[in-house]
Amino acid sequence: MTLGLLAGHSLSAQPPVTMPDAQVPPPGPALDLINKNCSGCHTTATIFSQRKSADDWAATVQLMVDRGAELKPDEQDAVIGYLTKNFSDSPAAATAPAATPAP
Repeated sequence: MTLGLLAGHSLSAQPPVTMPDAQVPPPGPALDLINKNCSGCHTTATIFSQRKSADDWAATVQLMVDRGAELKPDEQDAVIGYLTKNFSDSPAAATAPAATPAP
């Protein structure tokens, strides 16, 4: 019985955590999606402490969706873009201006 209670507790949503030495994530809709959909299994500090390429972020987000993260395709794109822009392993990606839609 205790094991069942512990297992149930470990699956409960974890609050977003900030790391003192990590970059503070900028606000925005994609951050809200990350806080809502990713912190159920791990802290957001786990995400924000990583630096990956756009392809690696896309693969990671897809893996999380395959494991049960509930993100629609457009939400996945938003999260991947946000993570690539703000938590890239390439300095150029982190400083590149966001694409602006055509008029």
